[in-house]
Amino acid sequence: MLLDPHLGTILWTIITFVVVLLILKKFAWPQLLASLDEREQRISDAINSAEQARTESEKVLAEHRQKLAVAEEEARQIVAEAREAGEKVRQETVAQAREEAQRTIDQARTSIESEKRAAIAQLRGEMADLAVQAASALIDANLDDEKNRGLVDDLISRIPESN
Repeated sequence: MLLDPHLGTILWTIITFVVVLLILKKFAWPQLLASLDEREQRISDAINSAEQARTESEKVLAEHRQKLAVAEEEARQIVAEAREAGEKVRQETVAQAREEAQRTIDQARTSIESEKRAAIAQLRGEMADLAVQAASALIDANLDDEKNRGLVDDLISRIPESN
């Protein structure tokens, strides 16, 4: 009996289905479609927003890469300039040291030459004094050659030895 189809039950089932379908079409279907359209719009907006963000991030990335390349080039230039400046300072320092060494050598030579002249002048003065003393002693003694030699040897022995 449960499996036997009855015409009344089938008819009421169809009528109930059609009434429920009409009620749903009138009240629920527009809200469902509006929700689906709203969801579709949100998804579309999210995709567009993501695409704009991707485009913007690619643009920013390209700008950053360009700025990085410029910064790297500037860093290379700064390092090169620093090397050049260091080399220039080194060369100037070496040149100044050489000039100072040359001045010191020149001053030493001048001082040595001056001391040499003073020593020669002093030696000449002493030799002149010795010659005068020797001549005076010879004249006073009026001696023979052997005594003259002895006097000269004695005067020579009095000359201090220079080391």
